[in-house]
Amino acid sequence: MDVKKEYMKLFSRNLFLNKEKSKKIKKRVSRKVDQVLSRYEDDRVAFNEELEPAIYRALRLTEENAEYIEDMGIINVIQFSAKVPHLNLKTQMKIGNLPLIHITSGLDPKLGDYNVAKGVVAIGKKAKGIIALGKSAYGLIAIGVFSIGILSFGGLSIGLFSAAVIALSILLSIGVVSISAIASLGIFAFSTLAASGQVAVGYFFKTADKISENIPAWFAMLSDNIGSVVLIFELIVLAVILIIYYFDYISRYNYRK
Repeated sequence: MDVKKEYMKLFSRNLFLNKEKSKKIKKRVSRKVDQVLSRYEDDRVAFNEELEPAIYRALRLTEENAEYIEDMGIINVIQFSAKVPHLNLKTQMKIGNLPLIHITSGLDPKLGDYNVAKGVVAIGKKAKGIIALGKSAYGLIAIGVFSIGILSFGGLSIGLFSAAVIALSILLSIGVVSISAIASLGIFAFSTLAASGQVAVGYFFKTADKISENIPAWFAMLSDNIGSVVLIFELIVLAVILIIYYFDYISRYNYRK
C-alpha cells in the first residue's frame, strides 16, 4: 500500500479550503511528507513516528488558514462545522455594517453559549438577518424550527406570511395547523376572517363538505389554488438556496483576496 497516497487522500478529504488555498497547502504538505519518508526505510514506521494524523492535520490547517468564509466556501464551512466543536465565520464582503453571510455552529467556550449569527444571510443555531436560517431564526425571510419573519417557514413559524407545521400569521398561514387574522389554509385552519381546511373555523370557511355563504372571491381562489400558493413559497426558499450556492461557487473558485 502506498502510504503517502493514502495519507494525502485522507488529508485532502478533510481540507475544507477554497481551490487556491487547498492547492498551495497540499503541495506544501506533500513535500513535508516526502521529507519525513526519506528518513525511514519503512513508510509505516515514518507514519507512526513523525507524521501528524492526516485528518487532524487537515482540520488544523483549515482553521489556521480560514479567516473568512471566502477562504473556504459556504458548503465547505457547513461540512467543516460538523467536524469541529465550534465555528464562527463571516464573509469579508459586507453590505453596510452587516457581513453578507455569517455562519456559526457549536457552543462557544468563551461565552458558554451559542454565538448568534448576524448578517444579510445568517446561518446558525441562533440566526438573525435579512435571510435567517437556523433552529431559531429571525429575519425578513426566516427558515427554521422556530422562525419569526415577514416570510416565515419551519416547524413553528410566526410572520405576516407563514408556511409551517404550525403556522401563525397576520395575513396568510399555510400549515398542518394554520392560524391567521386574515386567511388560513391547512388541515386545521383557524382565522378571524377566512379559513379553509379539513377543519376550518372562520367568519368565512371552506371544507370538503361545506362552504359558507358569500365567501370572498380572493379567498376562494386561494383555497382552490393551494398548490400554486405553496409553490410560490417553495420558489422563495429555492431562491434563497440558489443565492447561497452561487456565493459558494464564487468563494471556492473565483474569489481573490
